Amino acid sequence: MKNLFGILFLFAAVSCDLLTTRNPEKPDTLASTVIPATTPDILFGNLKSSIESKIVENYLLCFVDSSFSKKKFRLVPSSGSTLQFPVLSSWGLDSEQQYFKNQKAVSKPGNSITFELTNKFITQFGDSAVYQYDYNLTLSSNDQLISGSYKGTAQFKISLDSRKQWVITEIDDYKKENFATWSELKGRLY
Repeated sequence: MKNLFGILFLFAAVSCDLLTTRNPEKPDTLASTVIPATTPDILFGNLKSSIESKIVENYLLCFVDSSFSKKKFRLVPSSGSTLQFPVLSSWGLDSEQQYFKNQKAVSKPGNSITFELTNKFITQFGDSAVYQYDYNLTLSSNDQLISGSYKGTAQFKISLDSRKQWVITEIDDYKKENFATWSELKGRLY
């Protein structure tokens, strides 16, 4: 009887391929390239790379987290964009996450998003600061209503959280000439 159980176990193990190793599976997401934002320059480098590489988790790490700060994220949309997209008037981190997921979904595969920050102007307040940049976000999509360049000026209010990492607490978006703004892109993709 003992031999019968041994033979059955051996047969089951061989037939089910239990004793062989399998090839490792590829991860569902790209590897994290976020560096702890111990300086504002690292924070904005992380923001740029997360947008261009379309990694939602990395993008969200650039924003204030209630686990590490009492501050809440706030978006001050560009002038006129709230009239077009009323959802922008009550925008929060959940809205920001949904927008970014939708942006990733509509963008073409590969390097279809570029995000440039130029003309930096800084106002420092110790553990908080305001970084003002001119931005150009270019998105390539099969949807022609979404594809194109979004340009403006953004004031990023940033602060140190309890981990001593810089995070974005507010974005004030300003229209530049007749270009569509980042706020308008957020409204379109929400």
